[in-house]
Amino acid sequence: MPAAAAETSVVVSTYNEKRWDDLLACIRSLESQTLPPLQVIVVVDHNPGLLERAGGAFPEATVIPNERARGLSGARNSGTAAARGSIIAFIDDDARAEPDWLQRLQACFEEDGSVAGAGGALLPLWEGPEARWIPREFYWVFGCSYTGLPEELAPVRNPIGANMAVRASILEEIGGFREGSAEDAPRELRARGVVRAGGNIPDDTDLAIRVKQRRPDAVWLYQPTAVVHHTVTPERGTFGYFVRRCYEEGVGKANLTRYVGADLGLSSERRHAMLVLPAGILRGFRDLLRGDIRGPLRSAAIAIGLGVVVGGFLVGKVRGR
Repeated sequence: MPAAAAETSVVVSTYNEKRWDDLLACIRSLESQTLPPLQVIVVVDHNPGLLERAGGAFPEATVIPNERARGLSGARNSGTAAARGSIIAFIDDDARAEPDWLQRLQACFEEDGSVAGAGGALLPLWEGPEARWIPREFYWVFGCSYTGLPEELAPVRNPIGANMAVRASILEEIGGFREGSAEDAPRELRARGVVRAGGNIPDDTDLAIRVKQRRPDAVWLYQPTAVVHHTVTPERGTFGYFVRRCYEEGVGKANLTRYVGADLGLSSERRHAMLVLPAGILRGFRDLLRGDIRGPLRSAAIAIGLGVVVGGFLVGKVRGR
């Protein structure tokens, strides 16, 4: 891949000292890029102790507090405000990038001015044993790429926020990520210290749709060779976590449709539910015939997960009224 000038600022959002080792690994991976970032911005979300610790540990980075609403969207907006690059990339504190990650993401913007943003693949980095009962169609529950995404460079509705880059001019034009407050979020999310955009809206999906509404010719790309490894803790491999995340996703999508409408807010989800998930159920039983006894478990998990998502969606619609 040809050399390029660094045009990209990278924003890393963090909020909890429990992820300190992950944060260290993330920053190290950014320091080892074949295309070094223009700057690395570490945004600490309303945690003064962690802010002081990060400021001392990462002297080469720009370490700032989140001065916006608590939560990921506010932190990303704070990072965007401090960025100097014409492209702004976002990565989670519990993810670590392959050495050519930034170079491959930035290349998505270099030949086509209509590209508003791009995202790459997120592969699970299991801290414990791999939860092989979880179907790959549902790997989104722990923030990883899932079956149904393109296998080569292609347009998508939206990238996954933990591995995403956006033109700075686009973010400025639409006012950044939609922010919520801790009071807007469902009680179960507040208890875990997690606040999404607008209370409980997938901020990456919301951002991409708003860009398309403002600029109908804008393109979002998925580049599966731009890889980050996303930590999956043992808790995220449990059935309880699986069900909880499915429910949250359903509620979040219901909330999203209040802002952008069902046609845009559920366009990818309809295809996933009608085509990808039925194929996954059949694959689970074929896997059993090949000797994989977990195949039917994955088929059952698809059915259960879909049912919980739909249930959460209906609850969200009722709450919205």
